[in-house]
Amino acid sequence: MGYIQNNLMAGEKVVHEAKQHSIIYTGPIIIALLSFLVFLIPAEPLVVVCIAIVIWAFAIGWAISIYGGRQYVVTTNRLIFKRGIINRNSHELLLKKCEGVQVDQSILGRMLDYGTVNVTTGEVSNSYKYISHPMKFTTKIHEQIAHIKDD
Repeated sequence: MGYIQNNLMAGEKVVHEAKQHSIIYTGPIIIALLSFLVFLIPAEPLVVVCIAIVIWAFAIGWAISIYGGRQYVVTTNRLIFKRGIINRNSHELLLKKCEGVQVDQSILGRMLDYGTVNVTTGEVSNSYKYISHPMKFTTKIHEQIAHIKDD
């Protein structure tokens, strides 16, 4: 959590860090598993192995790009979203300006416990997709909002 820890305000503490659900890796996993079908091709073994390695490299690159260094953190004052491994993109939302938090879950999302958390402030809405345990994330946001408003 280097970026987050290095950019906390004085007296600010991390309350909760949400993770993306592993469902985001479904595509790369399917591609990686299908790469084993390459070994059924009647060709030179070296050619088949090279094709399989290229497919695996593609699947790994795809998985890394999907993950993209994403972090979703609730602190005592803010909600911080950071993405990027090489290039960084972050946005921060002061919890005292937060007006609403909404969770969207499909049937599969409810069964596997992931969903999209939408946080609104005035006219702006931020969506955090494929959040694992979205109700817990939402509860932590609400707890910090209530704590800020009580002070």
